Amino acid sequence: MAEYNVTREREIDFIPLYPEPRIVGGTVAKDGQFPYQVALNIGNSFTCGGSIISANYVVTAAHCVTSGLVPRPYPASRLKVRVGSRFYNSGGEVVGISQVKVHPSYRRSDNDIAVLKLSEPLVFSDQIKPISIAKRAPADGVAVTTSGWGLLRNGGSTPRELQYTTMTALSHNNCRRRLWRVSSTVLCLAPRNGNGVCGGDSGGPAVYNNELVGVTNYVVGGCGSRYPDGYANVAYHYSFIKNNSDL
Repeated sequence: MAEYNVTREREIDFIPLYPEPRIVGGTVAKDGQFPYQVALNIGNSFTCGGSIISANYVVTAAHCVTSGLVPRPYPASRLKVRVGSRFYNSGGEVVGISQVKVHPSYRRSDNDIAVLKLSEPLVFSDQIKPISIAKRAPADGVAVTTSGWGLLRNGGSTPRELQYTTMTALSHNNCRRRLWRVSSTVLCLAPRNGNGVCGGDSGGPAVYNNELVGVTNYVVGGCGSRYPDGYANVAYHYSFIKNNSDL
């Protein structure tokens, strides 16, 4: 994930957070509650979350699968996902990645989304299921659920069990009233009572009405702050996802 430091009347600074994920102020998920959730590893290290969108494809954040000042994708052979488990490091199945497709206009918080092709198709079950892709952003003020294995608080511990929490969707105009700069590619979710996402939650899902509406990108002012969290707006990126998968 990435973190922004807010300054008045100037553009916010981008600071990568990456691993050490956890939902702040969340609840422990039950088996099979989020069958579309995956844990993404680089080598043998847990890095980010992601979402199953079909038997062959997963969506995650671009910054989870790239490196360098001019972002370049990691070799697909270094990546793998764990599916069908509420634990990031055990259970379920581990599947390799055969292709990494990063949004061609990805830069910092803009277009922070990627599609991963799995090395073999998933067999769906009660624990492993895809989630539909939203064609429109959630309305201002509705409750959106986000999940991940991110830090429980700034500098806190990392949970083994998947966490989830509910946040409030903001329109682009309402989000801009709270932050100095917000890209049109971003969906903002506002905290409720100090909850939110943190470090290893990057790439994970934000869901409304059983559709994937956001991909976790960044936090502003630290995890669980009073500022909205930023997500790649899935409806905005619908064509990119569709054109780079088998949907």
